[in-house]
Amino acid sequence: MVDARRWIGGRIFTGSGYAEALLIEDGHVVVAGTEEEVRRASPTGVETNQLAGRLVIPGLVDSHLHLSELVRQREGVALERARSIAEAGERIADWAVRNPHGPIFGRGWNQDELVDGRWPNRRDLDRSAPDRPIVLYRICGHVAWANSSALALMGIGRETPDPPGGAIGRDSRGEPNGLLYESALSLAEPIVQNALVVDASRLEPTVQSAVQMGLTSVASMRADLPEIEGLRTLARAGRLPLQVRLYVGIRCLDAVERAGAIDVSLSSGPVRVIGVKAFADGSFGGRTALLDSPYLDAPETSGIAVASPAQLAEVVTRARSRGLAPGIHAIGNRAIDRALDALETDRSPPPPARIEHASLTPPTTMDRIDRIRPALIVQPGFLASDYWLEDRLGPERVRWAYAFRTLLEKGHLLAGSSDAPFDSFDPWVGIRCAVRRTDDAGRSANPIRFEGLDPERAVALYTVNGGRALGDESIGSLRAGARADLVVLNGGRLEQILDRSVTPVAETWSGGARVA
Repeated sequence: MVDARRWIGGRIFTGSGYAEALLIEDGHVVVAGTEEEVRRASPTGVETNQLAGRLVIPGLVDSHLHLSELVRQREGVALERARSIAEAGERIADWAVRNPHGPIFGRGWNQDELVDGRWPNRRDLDRSAPDRPIVLYRICGHVAWANSSALALMGIGRETPDPPGGAIGRDSRGEPNGLLYESALSLAEPIVQNALVVDASRLEPTVQSAVQMGLTSVASMRADLPEIEGLRTLARAGRLPLQVRLYVGIRCLDAVERAGAIDVSLSSGPVRVIGVKAFADGSFGGRTALLDSPYLDAPETSGIAVASPAQLAEVVTRARSRGLAPGIHAIGNRAIDRALDALETDRSPPPPARIEHASLTPPTTMDRIDRIRPALIVQPGFLASDYWLEDRLGPERVRWAYAFRTLLEKGHLLAGSSDAPFDSFDPWVGIRCAVRRTDDAGRSANPIRFEGLDPERAVALYTVNGGRALGDESIGSLRAGARADLVVLNGGRLEQILDRSVTPVAETWSGGARVA
């Protein structure tokens, strides 16, 4: 017996245009067209859903987030919006009382928001919990703040050299000050991973939160074996309400492969490894994004080259030899140029090679993007959270930050994402920022109105473009034959829906089944 449902009495945004009604059968779209076309195609016994003027859109796709880190954000010390080192210390002490054993971990601090007017150091943490190792990640995830106990566990002392592609912060006497940058973060990873093993029970609340916001497909970056196994456990139990595509970290690629977690012959399934993630640079917030000239507010640095050109080229080769897509994190324009060098000769079939973030694209860099044409995985929400960017780059350079409309009008594939937990998990924050170019207070990393998108193109970043970026055009649209992933919104027009700063999701359907 056919499992059929139809939606009538409202509007359907298919990802590229509008229809009056929608018919799905056995988890796939049959017709998106006029109400008469849907009625004619409907089988006997079809279930009818009256929209009462509401809007349906394809299920949203977040093309770049971090599921394991979202779990750690939920369970660790929350330092977002901490206004002083003392306030951070109070939060750490409170968490330590409630979690009396093992290392202390957390994230979210931002030195630019601390009234202390300085970066935190290990001695600040030594006062909070001297006998337990502490590792706390900056809001961007590219800098860690550790105490003396954690530094000792990592074997970091005065004579420890900076690792290639990273740096160990030091005080005026050359002693480690508790800050770790870029590749030096790998020294802290065992502490944090041992403090909290990510499994199915811990992942389930996060994926449930995702579908409540309208997400039906996500790409989880730098996935490791515990995350892969946890997601597959949920899928086997019928408790995974969305599609997950995984990009494994380059350092754990061999271990994931030995465990048999990569099977490129799988053409379907809710959990699939499709790519490899590597880093060319860091973040604007930590001043580790790699620029072609120094930061305006820190002229002693132009950022950190996390990987050499040869290492980036090797990532592409290793990924493609296993049938996987390379995804290279590159925020600064010099890092983007290095990523483009590595991808210049890549002509492999989908999933496409990707540059993650591609945040600063001045004309010379954009000319190279025009020629090489990787998928660009962007984060419109950064327009709000990087509101201070002009202070870092100056007005001439910042004009080319998050230049979404220019890139789209050149025909590039831009897919929207959150980079959660390093920015808001809510995809509607990013969709609104792609249109408005500012936060609610009118601040912006680059407020130029020309780069704003109309609502339909903003939603397309998180729907049809997301499916293309993941190499799967059956997701992200409501064309005939696509997966029946859809969201019913509280409102009839995108312009009105995006004017309200609330999540507008009324219902989420994944593969033809209601999941939220």
